[in-house]
Amino acid sequence: MIAVDFDEFYRTEYAPMVRLARGLVDATESAEEIAQDAFARVFERWGRLESPGGYLRTAVVNGARSELRRREVRRRIGLGQPRQAPPERDYLLDALDRLAPKRKTALVLRFYAGLSERETAETMGVRPGTVKSLVSRGLAELREVIEP
Repeated sequence: MIAVDFDEFYRTEYAPMVRLARGLVDATESAEEIAQDAFARVFERWGRLESPGGYLRTAVVNGARSELRRREVRRRIGLGQPRQAPPERDYLLDALDRLAPKRKTALVLRFYAGLSERETAETMGVRPGTVKSLVSRGLAELREVIEP
């Protein structure tokens, strides 16, 4: 099944998964929490997973989606954001925040996480052609945001 042990897997995948989550949500603290939760899910299933990396990426993306949904609910009911230290500025991430969630997810997976179209499609649960479309439209929209 899996040739590498969990500790080695964690050491090699932690930073890329936090970077992926950070691309999807705008707070480093939230990104670290999402990555930790995803690793916990992988650890629980470690002996049964054929592709722990794919499972981990999917868990990170799903965790980020859940965080964004919770934020949206808090915003709608007027609770606002919990008080946090001001986030470090990443102007590309600020521009990505203006995109539709699926386009943003596709761009972050392809360019921040460095996944192939096939891996991005598997992680998002869509077809590779959908990924091509999301990336193409996302890049076009990003150009409009960056170069008004």
